Parts: sequence; structure tokens; C-alpha cells
Amino acid sequence: MNPKELQSLIANGENERVEFKTGNMSPEVIAKTVCAFLNREGGRLLLGVSDRGRLAGVADADLLTRSIESQLPSLISPPALWTVDRMRVEGRDIVIVEASEGMDKPYVTGGAIYFRRGERIVPANRNEISELIQNRADASQRWERRIAMGAEQVDLDDKLIQETTRMAVKSQRWQGSPNDIEGFLHALGLVSFGGVTNAALLLFGKQPSRLLPQARVRLLVLPEGKTGNQYSLDKTFDACVLQIAEQIPAALEAHAGGVASRFPEKNWQREDRSLYPITALREGVMNALVHRDYDANGSITISLLPDSLQISNPGALPHGLTPADLKRDHPSVPRNPDIAHVFFLRGLIEKIGRGTQRILARVSYL
Repeated sequence: MNPKELQSLIANGENERVEFKTGNMSPEVIAKTVCAFLNREGGRLLLGVSDRGRLAGVADADLLTRSIESQLPSLISPPALWTVDRMRVEGRDIVIVEASEGMDKPYVTGGAIYFRRGERIVPANRNEISELIQNRADASQRWERRIAMGAEQVDLDDKLIQETTRMAVKSQRWQGSPNDIEGFLHALGLVSFGGVTNAALLLFGKQPSRLLPQARVRLLVLPEGKTGNQYSLDKTFDACVLQIAEQIPAALEAHAGGVASRFPEKNWQREDRSLYPITALREGVMNALVHRDYDANGSITISLLPDSLQISNPGALPHGLTPADLKRDHPSVPRNPDIAHVFFLRGLIEKIGRGTQRILARVSYL
């Protein structure tokens, strides 16, 4: 979201998915709104905007942002994916807290469950709570929450898990002990009934492809295109996805890091730019690893061709989203929220529902 888009959002006023707030901006008050968004269809909380849409700004955006990031995780249960950002508009700082619809409802703060009804935040009634609990039972059947048959906790890399907890504590995205591996896995729903989930094995497994062959990622470098018979590289990565998330961008940078030169109009000085922005490549890889349909057969394939780079993965877009939606501001519908949350804790993804827009922004000059 840029300042122009933010101003347009404000101009449309408050609704079920947008709330303005000035005055009391305590973490406890903010947690109620975020919980209400999580329990419904997600939304955005704009701090520093009055009920009538006036830009009031916040006094210290950095302090408020840090306070939200450090305190909100301990105020909302179960753990959820949300982001906080700041933007300067017309000389005033606005803090934006965004949450997508939660997959593990009901979400609780201060011992209560909240809903968003129109422009109001209200406690959920008995029928609504029953519906949320039923939906949560259904969510437990999604692929990432199923028990990984044949896997045990000993199959997970404790060193990688502890590295993740320490990174999350350092960034204030996790409030537990950096050495409490068991507590971390339980809190994030990565172990259940004495077994490890598919998400846990995919994220931290020592050799996940032994039980989850669809976890492999294939990288092809085809200098003659898809119709040629020459391969500069044909490599399969079969580590856990957190390690693949580091290995693939490095391999792509080595093979796609060429330079394109041009002379801009009215400028005699040559400009050298990377053929493919590394940040865009990395964003594309993260999106594929986090959002693919792991319940489907087949692996992610990345093909580097003379005139393009293609990332393909099994699965369709979430219901209600079209390819055109991905080019503009759109709701985040994470297919694998547990996997996405761990990527978020490690700082591998920052915002929700913005990946494709950032890719387009990075490659706009090509």
C-alpha cells in the first residue's frame, strides 16, 4: 500500500474490514480490534485517523510500532499472523495494523472473544462462539495440521528450531523462551497428540522428502529455452523448506545475476541493472514455498529461460481470488497459515497479501 492507496482507503470510511482510531492506542485496545478481524474476514486498523477520516497522526510512530510488535503476541491466543507498518501522509505518521482472517478461530484476548459487526467491535454471542469452534475443528483437517505418518519429533532438527525461536524472540515476534523448543512447537500447533504435523516436518525435518516427496524443489537453467536439449543446471533441493528458502535464492543469484545495460533517453551515461532483481526472485520463491497446495502431487519447479524466469507450483488460487487481483491491493488468504507464521517469525516474509505487488514493483523497469 502506498500513500495514495491509503488516502483512498480512508476516503471510503470505516466498515467491517477497516477501523480508524485516535486517542487510546494501548496494546490491549488494539488487541481487541485485531482479534475481531481474525475472527471474521480480516481487516486493517489505521492508528492516527479519526472516526471522520481526519489525519491526526500519532506522536511517536516508532515507539507505538515497537510496543505493538512486542506486546500483541502475548495478548492474542492462539498465535496469529498479523503485521504492523507505518506510513507518512501529508506530514503525519499513520500506523497500520493488518490481520488476515484467522484459520484457528476463535481468537481470544483478555479472556473474551470479539467480533466485528459493521463498524463496531462486540463480544461474540453463544451461537457465534459455537460456529467458530466448529470452524476450528474443520481447520484441523487441513494438510499442514495433519499428523505426519511415520515421523517422530526426533526427525526434527532441534538446532534449526532453536535458531528460529531465538530469531523470533530477538525480533519480538515471539514472547516465549528462546530455549523452549517443546513449548514453541506446541504453541504453534506443530505437534499434536504426541506426533508431529506435516507443517513441522516440512519446516524443520532433517529429511522431509523421505515422507513428503512433494516437498522437493527443482531448479532448471535452460539456455536454449524449453524446446532446447541443453541444461546448464538441473538440480533438486530436498532439504526442509526453511533451508530451501535460503538455498534457492543463492542459486538463482548465481545463475540469474547477469547485467543488462541501457542508455536512458536524454542521458548519455550507461545504466547497468540486474537482469532479474534478486529481491523479486526471493519474493517469488517465498510465495511458492509458503502458499503452494502441499496436498497435491508434484513439486515446485523453477525454470530460468533466456527471456524469462518461471516459478510453477501445484494448486489453484484461493477461492475468490483471480490473477488480476494479485496485481492490486487484495485480501490475504494464506493456504498454510502455520507455515506462513514460521516464515514470518524468521523474517522471511514481512507483510501479508503483498508479495505479488512487491514483485511487480521490483520488475517494473524490465
